[in-house]
This record gives sequence, structure tokens and C-alpha cells, in this order.
Amino acid sequence: MRSTRKCILSFLMFLFLAFVSGTPLCVSAATKPVTITACKLSSAGKVKVTATVSNTKKISGQKCYLFALTFSESGITRKSMPLTSVKKAKKMTFSVKLNNTKESTLLYSKFVIASKAKDGTYKAISSAKYISNPKKAAKYKYKFPVATSKKGLQVSSNMLEDAIDLNIQHASLNIVLSDLLPTAAERNNTFSISYQYHGKTYWFRKALVNSYDAQLTALQENNVVVSAILLLGWREDLKSLIYPSGRQAGHSFYAWNTSNAAAREQLQATLSFLGSRYGTSSAKYGRIVNWIVGNEVNNYNVYNYAGQKTLAQYAKIYANAFRLTYNTITSIYANARVYISLDHLWNTRVSGSFTSREMLEKFAATLKKQGNINWNLAFHPYGSPLTEPKFWTNVNSQAIQSLSSPVISMNNIGILTSYIRKNYGSNTRIILSEQGYTSVRHSYAGQTDAQKEQSAAIAYSYYLTEADDMIDSFIMNRHVDHQAEIGQGLDLGLWTTDPTSSLPEWADTKKDSWNVFKYMDSNKASKVTSDSLSVIGVKKWSSVVKGYSKKLYQKTVYTTSTLSQVPGYTKSASIAASWKIYGAASAGSTGNETYTAIHDNSRNRNSLWGFTQTFSKKVNFNSSPYFYTTLNVHGAVAAQAQVTVRFYNGSKILECSRVIPCDAPINLGVSLKKWAGRKSVQKIQVLISPVSGKWADDAYVTMSKPVRGK
Repeated sequence: MRSTRKCILSFLMFLFLAFVSGTPLCVSAATKPVTITACKLSSAGKVKVTATVSNTKKISGQKCYLFALTFSESGITRKSMPLTSVKKAKKMTFSVKLNNTKESTLLYSKFVIASKAKDGTYKAISSAKYISNPKKAAKYKYKFPVATSKKGLQVSSNMLEDAIDLNIQHASLNIVLSDLLPTAAERNNTFSISYQYHGKTYWFRKALVNSYDAQLTALQENNVVVSAILLLGWREDLKSLIYPSGRQAGHSFYAWNTSNAAAREQLQATLSFLGSRYGTSSAKYGRIVNWIVGNEVNNYNVYNYAGQKTLAQYAKIYANAFRLTYNTITSIYANARVYISLDHLWNTRVSGSFTSREMLEKFAATLKKQGNINWNLAFHPYGSPLTEPKFWTNVNSQAIQSLSSPVISMNNIGILTSYIRKNYGSNTRIILSEQGYTSVRHSYAGQTDAQKEQSAAIAYSYYLTEADDMIDSFIMNRHVDHQAEIGQGLDLGLWTTDPTSSLPEWADTKKDSWNVFKYMDSNKASKVTSDSLSVIGVKKWSSVVKGYSKKLYQKTVYTTSTLSQVPGYTKSASIAASWKIYGAASAGSTGNETYTAIHDNSRNRNSLWGFTQTFSKKVNFNSSPYFYTTLNVHGAVAAQAQVTVRFYNGSKILECSRVIPCDAPINLGVSLKKWAGRKSVQKIQVLISPVSGKWADDAYVTMSKPVRGK
């Protein structure tokens, strides 16, 4: 009896101390009488919360009260104030203003219903739920872009024009938030761009933003679907943005701090700036439609450090960052997609990581419990081992045709897509946002060329991707070999890197895979992948790719024509005089039907440059089926330059090339007579590249009198 009395007194003391200290008072989930059935935005800019009650007699008082909590709050405290109240009933509906333009916005809040005791204290009588449709608040609602092909590339910023030459349809861009934010001394109009968010001014580094603008506008002009990878690195003055237990230097990237109001507001403002700049319908600065939160986040020790956490704790930390991103981005552009990034270690746990499967399942369950939102998956199906390009041989037996498979590579990618479809539905989209294959085998005995094997792996992987309707893109890593990865036995690029360069990634020579990658989704696919079939050991793609058909992969139709040197030409029809300098050109001028482009010597020598024109009114070459112009190239060290001229009509491309001597005007002409796209040309490009060597410091090219002729 005395011990019972002691227990009662101890419990009452706990309640008193909890109330005084502000510690949340909660009812266990099993006994909560109220269930929030929906938490949604209405068209009137309000949050509408609906709930059902199992037994009204278990609720004290005559009313129920709605509270909004932050990410970090686990329950109602003595400082909490209700937003509104309704008379308790079997079914209840609460309605409050969203206030999305103010710091007091409820967009990021989780909502909980409470009862009020006679002593004036509130007690939570429901679980917490977040808003499930933040996209209702979006200003932009244009359709999600549909790419011609699933072929994509992690583009080297210095080789952007080469990526366009490769006719990529998807690209990824790393955005490191800690690089984007200026230091205190840089928060001014000279070094930064200001942005108003919730009545406060935030700053973002101008040079980096301008760099993003340049890349994204070029990609948008070519209808490339862009995925941004959002990362947070270490910076001493920004460590408050890192999750508190993860503030330890030495990791590649870090988990976000959503538990602190100031840090949360900075993260929200940063995402709002990015979403508002790159999510508009006009695409003035380019466009991003896919947003990937972190990189391979199951590998927390390297890529998303939050300290040592259990799987449940870590999944919640990541889910909060994911939800913050989702709510911000989709409240700007309704159809944006947000992704979790996972590596290929499906059921393999190594030190400092969780398996990608257990991370995915715990993350999805965490989101669902507190208000489900539409997440998507950015997966990295590297082969195992990473140094083996022939993934289909499964040399270490790690990729098996079962959900229990240690890894998911392209060899068993169907296991992943079937699993996602079955458990999360076909609206949960998958992008293969990073994978690559080495072109060199490294061993103690030396190096062995594996370029044909790399080409086969790329083509095979792309064909598997295109045949799977759960996957939206196949984005290759890398564009150019990287010195650090070469040291690990991974020559993953479509280009080699210059070993004499001080930069870790500087394009030197094209590999065999460059040509295969460019044409594997075109009418030239059969020709460029014939060697790949031999490497794989089959005679036709349909024997290894279920659902293969030539039609499925002929996304672009290339026609090759002859670029001829002509003694002279006569104009029979004009071409609009709206030519722009293109690519690795730093400046240009126009005068008397002559256009000049000056080479940018900071750019890689292999970067294309010259002139381009996209026509507001399509050009008809039918009655005047020749294109003529005069070029004069100066500054090629080898005294020769390669000229490439391209004509675009939707998925039809005519291309022609010729090597010309430098420092003399050369008349050039090409016939479009037999090209099916000649009646409706959308764009023309006249491009220059070196035959060998580099460009002189004063390199330039002039283009005179570009016309149509007969």
C-alpha cells in the first residue's frame, strides 16, 4: 500500500515538473482517441484538418484544439498556443490560414489535436500529421517535361557544349548549399544576389548563381531535363546548418539541421531561392524539375553525416530534411519531383552505412506515419565490383535475381523496379542518377584497355533502362575521367583526362564510348553497338533485353551530309541576322553580315565554339536547299580547324564536318536537298574545334554572309 502511494505521488510529481518545465505531455499512440484523417491545403489558402473520434467521452471538456508544432517539437508544451478550436464530435474539421508569405507560415508545421483540462493545460489526443499537398500553394503548374530519350550525363561544366553534341536528354547538377551561401563580408550587391523570404533578406553568391544560370539556360534551350543534387558541406561559419550531433569535420557531406528555427529558416530560404529561380514557367534562368536530397544517404558516414544514430533516428532526421525540401519546392512548382538517393548496396551493410533497402523502407514508413508525400527514388546501380565493366558476368555473384540480393546493379535492375511498383506504386518514379563503367583495367601487372567493354556496358545499361517503364532516366558518371577515381581503378569518363593538367578533370581525348553514347538512341544505334554485342557474347539485343525493338531506341534520326569547300556562292534567300556566339567564346561582334567570335582561353581546348541561331519562325530550305557561308579561323596551333554545321528539326538532325586551313576566308556549302527536315529548320549551329593541339591566346573565327542558295 505504501509502495503504491509512493508510485502515485511520484507520478503526480512527474506531471507537475513536466508542466512547469515545458516537457511535452503525450498520450500513448494506443490510447489516443482522435485520428487525423487528412491534413491538406485548400484552394483558399487555408489548412484544413479533418479528424474522427473513437469515443468522445474520453475527451475532457466540450472543445478540441488544433496545435501546430515544428520539426523539432515532439509534443505540446506549456508555451504552446492553439490555432483554433471546434466543438468535439465524432467528426471534426479545423480550418486555419496558411500564411505562406510570412515567417509564421504553417507550410512546414505538423498538426496535433488536443483537449483542455479544467486546470487549463492541454493534452495531445492525436498523433501529429504534416500537410500532404503543399503543391496546392504553387504558383507554377506547367506539365512535367517529357524527354525524347532516357539518356543522360553528369555534365562536366567545362564541356557543356560537348554534352549538347552528345544529344543528352537528362543531366544532373550538384548544388552544394554551403558553397552557395556567402560569408558575412560577401553579403552585398557586389558579391551576392539578395532574396526576400518571409520579410528577411538572404544572400547567395553571385558568381556561383551565374554559373548555374549559364549551364541551366544552355540545357533548357536543348530541352534537357535537369536533376539537382542538394548537398551540405562543412564550413566553420555554417556548421549551425548541420545536424547538431554531426558537427565533426572530415566527412564529405552532412545531414541538415531542421531542429533549430534559425537554421531551418536559412535552409527554407535557400531552397525557396533555388525553386523560385529555376522553377518558373518562363525558365528565364534555366529549369530544374528533379530535386535529389543528398547523395547515397544510406552511406551516412561519408555523404550525410549526423553522428552515430540508429536506423529509426537517422531515417527521421533525413525524412525531416526531405519534407522541408518537398514542401518548399512543390509549393513553388506543383509538379516538381523530389528524390531520395541510395547506392547499390541493397542488402549489404558496411561500416558507417545502412543497406539501401532498410533505409528506403524506414524512410518511406516514417514519411507515411506523419503525412505521406510523393517521394521518388534516385538509385545508383553500379556494378560489383566497381572495377568490373562487364556487369552482366556477375563475377562475384553479388547481383542475384532475388529481393535478397546483396547488390542491385544493371544486371538485376528489374528486381528493384518490380519491388517499387509492388510496394509503392508506379507513380513512385525511379531515375538512375549515377552509374559508370571503367575503360581501363588496373592491376599490379599494369593496365589493360577495356574501352570496348565500357561501351558495351553503357549501351546495354541504356537499353535495359529504356525498356523499363518504371525508370525515367539513365544518367552516366562521368563525362571526363577524374584523377582521384583513376587512382581507385575507375576510368569512368567518355573522355580521358589530361595527365599534365593541374585540374583533376580536364578533357583530353575521346574514348570509344563517346561515339556509342552519342548514337545509341538513334537510327545509327545498330551500327555503333555492333561491337558491343560481340563483347557481351550475343547476336542481337532482344536476346538480353526484354521488350527490345529498334523503334524503341531510335529517338533521334541523324543524317550525314557533305560540307564542301566552294569557289563562291549566290544568295537566293536570306537567313535571319540573329546569330549568337556559342560555347567556348568569350565575346563577339556583328557588322555588315559578318559575325566574330573570340575564343575563351579559360575553356578546355576541346570545347566547341562558334555561332548558333534558334529561329522564332522556322526556316524552309525546300526551294533554296543549300546553306552557304564563309569562315575565317585564326589561332589554331595546328593551322587547321574542324568545322561542324548542324541543322535541327525536332528529332531530326543533319550534321556535316570538314577540316579547313586557318587564316584565310573559306567558302563552304552544304546541300539539304535529301534531308527530310529541310522544310522546317528550328536551329542552325556553325561550330569550331581543333584538329590537334590547342588554341592560341588570340584565337577567333569570323562568319560572313550565311545564306540560302540553289
